[in-house]
Amino acid sequence: MKRILAVFLFVAAAFTGGYYYMTGRLPWVALSEEEQQVIDLGEQFARARQQWQAAGRTQALGVDASSQVENPIATFDRIERELNELAPRLKSTEAKNRATILRRDLAAFKSEMR
Repeated sequence: MKRILAVFLFVAAAFTGGYYYMTGRLPWVALSEEEQQVIDLGEQFARARQQWQAAGRTQALGVDASSQVENPIATFDRIERELNELAPRLKSTEAKNRATILRRDLAAFKSEMR
């Protein structure tokens, strides 16, 4: 019985340590609302970037993809506008850090687009 309990505790500690290593937070600590908003904007940015890259591959094949290009550009502009509106209201350090990283990623990708 002691061995089963020891194995269970070891697995739980390994899971908690791995989760903390991958995310930087403990599994039982919830994200704040503002952190979740920044994460959602980041996920939208990732989807728009994938759409942009797919349109680029389509254009590389010689197919007109101008309609596929318009949607990601509009999404990038919307995300940047929402992030600029959200940034002054952020209070937690983690949300501010995520917003700074997202803003940097947006700027880098926009410079690559040109």
